[in-house]
Amino acid sequence: MNHKPTSITDPVRLEAAKELILKHRVKAGAKATYELYGFLFGLRVQIDRVDHAPTSGEFAPLIGKKRIASLFTAYDLVVEFRGVWKTDAEAKVVAWEPANNA
Repeated sequence: MNHKPTSITDPVRLEAAKELILKHRVKAGAKATYELYGFLFGLRVQIDRVDHAPTSGEFAPLIGKKRIASLFTAYDLVVEFRGVWKTDAEAKVVAWEPANNA
């Protein structure tokens, strides 16, 4: 099965993912600047912090396309969180979902 990552560009979906991550970070006490999350949708949304790194250079190998694609065997959505701004509210997110295999 092809799990090629497709970028999510819908600002509403990206903002929703960011809000879920921010809530998760508060509960989990997560403070890494760069984090990678997996979302699994079911009766409730399950969010797992898959990886993290203190710098963009250390984070870059963790977010390659092959790595993202491999995470779709366990997750419905993969989200990169970059909290390098003054507050988490200013953080940026990049999200992917598997390409449709029609």
